[in-house]
Amino acid sequence: MKRYLLSLLVAPLVLVGCAQMPDSNPPVSQAVNSLDAFHWQLTDATNHRGQRLDYLFVQPSKPVQVDFKVNRFTISNTCNVMSGNYLLNENMVTFSDMVSTRMLCAPQLNTLEQQVAAQFQKKANIDIYLSAAPVMKLRFTDGNTLTFTGRPTAEVRYGGTGETIFMEVASSTVACALPGMPLKQCLQVRDVYYDNNGVMNGTSTWRPFYPNIEGYRHDGMGHILRLKRYNIANPAVNAPNQAYVMDMVVQ
Repeated sequence: MKRYLLSLLVAPLVLVGCAQMPDSNPPVSQAVNSLDAFHWQLTDATNHRGQRLDYLFVQPSKPVQVDFKVNRFTISNTCNVMSGNYLLNENMVTFSDMVSTRMLCAPQLNTLEQQVAAQFQKKANIDIYLSAAPVMKLRFTDGNTLTFTGRPTAEVRYGGTGETIFMEVASSTVACALPGMPLKQCLQVRDVYYDNNGVMNGTSTWRPFYPNIEGYRHDGMGHILRLKRYNIANPAVNAPNQAYVMDMVVQ
């Protein structure tokens, strides 16, 4: 049996801070509680002179993203995934105990990761504005201001916490003709099961997989994925009644 220490797949996080809200927006407590309701994507960054920090935007199609979960934060779309703890104290947020995965990337992404990691070593004032397009501003003690736009998480969009499952995706796709799509290719998948100690203890048989996996792009390689599966209330006619969202690549 292969053994995977799943407890190590999620890195710890610590953050310190508090949100100040304009009078027209929800109260501070509601704003702070909204941290984990959104994927926060970097849309602007300036220094104390108001000059744009272009080095933080080396891949416009995949902006730097910050996610929060109960005293934990994760930074993605750099080279590696970084994570750590966060603590909120009045209007200040402190990030600590940062760790990262160890993947080699192109030089510009390595530099991006180093710049982002260095920035999050500093404390910041945090402001959250809940509107049609939620905005989070981090004003760091070095004078840099990072502005993020919030995109609702799957939990918000599907109205629940979802079920965590593991699925292996084969390197090759298979024909899976659907009405009106006679040449469609589907992923080939099987379920993977682990015991409470993180030891793989079984798999299902391979099968074509018709639904889309949000956040996953098949690159011709086999992967074991950790996914979140959500039930869809009142799906459209002939549409799936479940949604699958990428959580992370296990192997």
